[in-house]
Amino acid sequence: MFRQYFDDNESISPAKLELLQSVLVDLCRESGIEPASPHGNQLASSLIALFKSGFRSREELLFMTRDAAT
Repeated sequence: MFRQYFDDNESISPAKLELLQSVLVDLCRESGIEPASPHGNQLASSLIALFKSGFRSREELLFMTRDAAT
């Protein structure tokens, strides 16, 4: 039976939010994107979606979003 990895009602811990923010800041810095810009917001949404689907390490998140940042 299929089970979603992350329940949408489940909260993301402060430590995991820090990880996601750190990855976002690094991606934006590498690509010259302002984190608060529309493109930065799109990247943040992508990172959260990837996290919820099971990509939890910094390396996985960077690998999966690096192309989207350019």
